[in-house]
Amino acid sequence: MKFALTILFCAFSFYSITQEETPTNKSNYHVEFNFKGAFLMPHSGAVKSLMNGTFPVYEFGAEFPTLGNNHFHNNFPLNSWGIMLNFSPLTNNENLGVSFGITPYINMNLLKNKASKWKFRLASGLGYIQKPFNDITNPKNMALGSYINNITDFALQYQTRITGGMVTKIGFGLQHFSNGAFTRPNLGLNLPYLSLCIKAKKKNIDNKAAKPKITKEKNNFFVGSFYGTKTLTFSPAERHHVYQISSGYSFGFTRGDFIHLQTDIIFDESLPYLKDYDYELKSIDKVILGIFSTYEKKFGQIGTFIGLGFYIHSPYESFTGNWDYANKGGYLYNRIGIKYHITKKICAQVSARTHLGSADNTEFGIVYNFK
Repeated sequence: MKFALTILFCAFSFYSITQEETPTNKSNYHVEFNFKGAFLMPHSGAVKSLMNGTFPVYEFGAEFPTLGNNHFHNNFPLNSWGIMLNFSPLTNNENLGVSFGITPYINMNLLKNKASKWKFRLASGLGYIQKPFNDITNPKNMALGSYINNITDFALQYQTRITGGMVTKIGFGLQHFSNGAFTRPNLGLNLPYLSLCIKAKKKNIDNKAAKPKITKEKNNFFVGSFYGTKTLTFSPAERHHVYQISSGYSFGFTRGDFIHLQTDIIFDESLPYLKDYDYELKSIDKVILGIFSTYEKKFGQIGTFIGLGFYIHSPYESFTGNWDYANKGGYLYNRIGIKYHITKKICAQVSARTHLGSADNTEFGIVYNFK
C-alpha cells in the first residue's frame, strides 16, 4: 500500500512539473486522487448488522475550471467541476460486498470575490452495490434492494499547496447510497468520512480567475410533467406508477438563485395498497394535491434544489395503526434533486419526493419555462 502511494505521489509530481515547465500547455484539467476513511452510520438496526469498523474509499478523477458556458464562468469563476470514479470494499461484510461509482461534482469556492482555501464539494451520481437484498440468496441485507443506486456526496475541504504544481485538501463529509424507493428495502447507506486529496494544480491558476459578472435572473411561469415508479414491499413485489403534473411561478434573484412556488397534482397508483383505511377510498382519494416551495441554485446549466411542501388533499392522515409500514405520510413532504437546463426554456429534472426523510419515489420529468 505504501509503495503504491509513493508511485502515485511521484506520478503527480511529474505531471505537475511538466505543467509548470511547458508554457504552451493548454490543458485546463487537474488530475485528482482522493482517499477517504469512512464508517457505516447505524441509523437503524438492520443497517447496524452490516457494520464492521472503518474502511477506505478510493477516488480518482479530474477537475475542470468551468462548465463551458457563460453563466457558470461569469457568475462563479472561482468554482470548478469534475468527475470522480470511486471504489470501496465497504465493511467487508459478506451480505453487502463492494461498491463502485461515478460522481460528477461541483467544487464551490466559499468566498465570493477571491480564492478561498475552504471549498464545499457537492457530488451526485450512480453507484453499484455488489450484494443487494434478495429474499432467497441474500435476505440479511435489509439496507438496499437494488444493484444500481444514487450516490450523493458532500464535503467541506481545506486546501493548501505542497509544491509549485500540487495541492492537497483535507476535509470531512458524508456519502449516501439510496435508490429512492425504486426497489425496497431502501434504508440506504450513510458513510461519514475524513478525506485526504492530492491534486495537480498550477500555482497561479486561481490568480488568473476573472471577477464575477453578476447575472440578474428573470421571473417566469412554468409547467412540468413527471413520472415515478416504486414498490411497497421487498422484492419481488408489485410495481406501482406515480404521475405528477405541476405548475407555478419562479422568482429569480442573482447568481443562479431562484425561489419556485408551485402546485402539484399527483396520481399515485400505490395509495389503495399502502395500508388498511378506516373508510372506503373514493376516486378523489387516489389523487394528491400539494403546494410546494423550492430553493434552486443554478450553476450554468446545472441546478440543484431542495424544497418543502404541504398536502392540501391526501389520504395519508387517515391511516390507522403504524404509519411506518410504507411511508410516514402526514401533511408535509420534501423534494431534493438536480436539473439540467437543456435550453433557456426547457430543463430535465431528477428528484426524490420524501416524507420526513423516508423516500416515497424517484421522479423523472421535464419542465417548460415561459420566458
